[in-house]
Amino acid sequence: MKEMLNLITQNKEAITLIFSFAVTISTVVYAILTWRLTSETMKMRKAQTEPKIAVYIQHCQVSMHFYDFVVKNIGLGPAYDVKFKILEEFDVKEDRKLSDIEFIKEGINYMPPNYSVTSYFFRMLGQYEEIINKNLKIKVLYKNSEKKEISEVININMSQFKGIQKLGEDPMNKIAENIEKIKNDLHDLSSGYHHLRVDTYTSDDREKIKAGLEKQRQEFIQEQKDSKKQST
Repeated sequence: MKEMLNLITQNKEAITLIFSFAVTISTVVYAILTWRLTSETMKMRKAQTEPKIAVYIQHCQVSMHFYDFVVKNIGLGPAYDVKFKILEEFDVKEDRKLSDIEFIKEGINYMPPNYSVTSYFFRMLGQYEEIINKNLKIKVLYKNSEKKEISEVININMSQFKGIQKLGEDPMNKIAENIEKIKNDLHDLSSGYHHLRVDTYTSDDREKIKAGLEKQRQEFIQEQKDSKKQST
């Protein structure tokens, strides 16, 4: 023990230097970890307040031959002054061009999180070969809550819809049709256009049925008696 104390005393300066070096390294590591944690927190905070405008084409619910154009804010923050610039679009025979849609021409002032705007765009039926390999290129410009401008160029290739098939009808459409039928039937009844067929059942009817059943019972009893007499 005495020898160890002497050794420490003799090398006090070296030990102090090593300890100071270890403390310095620990401080540097702690500072780096704190900086990284702060950076990640700032990124998470920004992601929670930043808008993200998505632009895409989807099948219309009415029929898979028709397509809607959709603009949706999939971010967690609101988007302001959303503007669109068409860089490339394709011509359609009987439908309007993308640049003819009103909110594409005029822009959208405010889009809260998860808010979307949908408009019918075109039909594929009769012009499949002309459209299926076409591209759309749109530049989207908008501002976040801090009025910082964000821009993105979005490419949409129609070939993504090749080979897609759909069986049956959308259940929501069938429900809507049945509700509409019920609504029309109720309206016809209330307006007197259609009448319900009602079969009345009075007390005289019940007495007649009761008398008929009693007659059948008496006849059955009499048949049983006659059968017994014949057997004897």
